[in-house]
Amino acid sequence: MIKNYQILKEQINYSIENSSLDIGAAYFIMKDIMNNLEHLYYAQINKECLENAENNEREKKDEADNAEK
Repeated sequence: MIKNYQILKEQINYSIENSSLDIGAAYFIMKDIMNNLEHLYYAQINKECLENAENNEREKKDEADNAEK
């Protein structure tokens, strides 16, 4: 993971340095990318929470069904 982090960081730095953008434009683009990542992050967390809730409901139902038998 650390290696992937280093590679991504170097690629981003390289892209910014060679883009001919001024620092303000590069900053705006990075903020936009971070905003998109934040949305993806929270969408992933919501998906995982929903899956956990569904699994918990399924387990409770299975336990109730087994208790009836």
